[in-house]
Parts: sequence; structure tokens; C-alpha cells
Amino acid sequence: MKKIEVELDQATYDKIEQLTQTHHCQVSDLIKAMIEQLTQPEIMNNLFVGEWSNEAELVDKMVEDILQYRNQ
Repeated sequence: MKKIEVELDQATYDKIEQLTQTHHCQVSDLIKAMIEQLTQPEIMNNLFVGEWSNEAELVDKMVEDILQYRNQ
């Protein structure tokens, strides 16, 4: 495993803390899920995320739900 150090603004840090508590996971789990999502083949991104490009809040909620059910 590698260690990284990241500087975040307070609002972003607060969101991360909230997500880790809500989903009972570690920050590294959130980063891993985000990277897996962002590195999907372009076709998958266009089909599932590209269609929602103007619905950022809805996409955020969908990702939260996915993480929640994944960690149960």
C-alpha cells in the first residue's frame, strides 16, 4: 500500500467525514470507489453518467446509494 497526503478545503473534508460515517467505511474506500467509477470505459461513462451530466446532485445521491448498499 502507498500513503498519500492531500490538502482539502473544510467543506470537502466535512463531506468526506459525513460519507465515511454514513457508509461505515474508510476514506480509502471512498477514493477507491471514485477511481473505479471514473476509470470505467468511455462507453460506460457516456451511457450511464454522460446522460446525467446536468444532474450533478442526483448523480451524487446515486453514488452515495451505491456505496451504502455495497458496504452492507
